[in-house]
Amino acid sequence: MKSGEETVARARSLFDVVGVASDPSTNDTILILGLVSTPERDLDDFAPAGTKTILRGFARHAKDKEDALIEFIGEHGFAAELVGELGYPLHGEPNLKHLAVAAGVGKQGKNTLVIHPRFGPWLRFMVIRTDAPLAATGPGIYSKEENPYCEDCQECVQACPVGILLPYRLVDADSCLASISEGRRSELAICDKCVVVCPVGERKAP
Repeated sequence: MKSGEETVARARSLFDVVGVASDPSTNDTILILGLVSTPERDLDDFAPAGTKTILRGFARHAKDKEDALIEFIGEHGFAAELVGELGYPLHGEPNLKHLAVAAGVGKQGKNTLVIHPRFGPWLRFMVIRTDAPLAATGPGIYSKEENPYCEDCQECVQACPVGILLPYRLVDADSCLASISEGRRSELAICDKCVVVCPVGERKAP
């Protein structure tokens, strides 16, 4: 088995979904790694720390898997590094959603999240940049098009409590946290109403 195939096989043993794409801004090979966020494995657990954001869910549930994969790639003679904080780009490029679509792991839904046929909008993605010889798993480009799972559905659009969601587009992304309850203002809470109402897939780890 070739080293690239071994790398992807190892990644699939650690993560729920794996894709390979090229970062259009750098032409680097990118591994897109997805884990399902569940109540028991809450990857949406964030907390503020001064000017930084602590990815508590990623640290608890993803870090060991990321470290194991990077070590595996290194043992095969290739370089690998996490992009952003624990593989999650907090500031700017690369765009995780665009890379996930380019890698063929799903299509963008009306709630702007990547919708996976099995896991719906519950996948949380992280990125590893590597020089390992990996074959692309998707179309290689990001394209915004009608998602067949979303055609006649408006659940997410209607559920948005601040009215900023249009099909496939956030009108005002900065207002997306506007519905934080008083009891949670000490934490960075993410409104997930447009995720919870999505009828596609299941919020359950394999």
